[in-house]
Amino acid sequence: MKLAGILGGLGVILVGCGGFVYTTVGGTVTGLGTSGTNLLVLKNDQNYTQTLTTDGTYAFNVASNGSYTISVATQPNLVNCTIANASGKMTGSGSVTNVAVTCVPNVQIAGTATGITTGGTLTLNNNVTNVVGAVNTNNQAVVSANGAFYFPNYVVSGNTYNVTVQSPPVNQYCFVSNGTGVANINNPSAATNVAVNCVAGVPLKFTVNGLNAGNALIMADTNTDKVDKMTVSTIGIYNFPWNLLSGMRYSVTVDTQPTGQTCTVQNGTGVADLSNPTGASNIVVNCV
Repeated sequence: MKLAGILGGLGVILVGCGGFVYTTVGGTVTGLGTSGTNLLVLKNDQNYTQTLTTDGTYAFNVASNGSYTISVATQPNLVNCTIANASGKMTGSGSVTNVAVTCVPNVQIAGTATGITTGGTLTLNNNVTNVVGAVNTNNQAVVSANGAFYFPNYVVSGNTYNVTVQSPPVNQYCFVSNGTGVANINNPSAATNVAVNCVAGVPLKFTVNGLNAGNALIMADTNTDKVDKMTVSTIGIYNFPWNLLSGMRYSVTVDTQPTGQTCTVQNGTGVADLSNPTGASNIVVNCV
């Protein structure tokens, strides 16, 4: 079978040691285009793979009496590929050529950012699990200037997208408009009108005292907008990653105590005030 796998795609008929004839199973790939910018990896049930970057034909070797299943191991980013007639069982030495792979365009999510201060960095996240090519936090757009932004990973047409602020620029709070929708290849421009506007925000800071070396605690802020958590492993001054809009309430608590210690919070509740931001910066955490 190793020799058959190595020769997969060559259309060679081999006779195995047990007398079985090896033939080919494959078909045609359409929709990848001819530019070579799309990378598609197919695999069979023996985990042999074939990589294609343009439209054309492909084939895997299989025994004349064997079963087969062909699947997509790696989807391209710009298109989404599906397989017809992907599974079957050989009934003779004739090649199977009807395992058709059809690829259709995906939709890019994009928009415009305004209000980012000079030198600021805004990180946006598309909170969906069905984004082609996304791996964990790689489904992000980092924006360092006002103007157009684009998510590098495209969304399969028909699937939803949900753009949120992962982390705002320092001392800013950012709003997202038109951030949710359904990707539609027949109307791709609808997914390019995400608007993010950043305004002055109030930093939420706290000072940790008495935390033993090698220990860690988890702090939490329950505010008007969301719940933020942050792990702290040394004494010092810390900023929650999410700034507050003036008028937002905050409540800073210890979410998880360090091992063998008890930490208490002073000045942990209040209302963020842009005209007097120091109130949200004098939170103290004492560990004993």
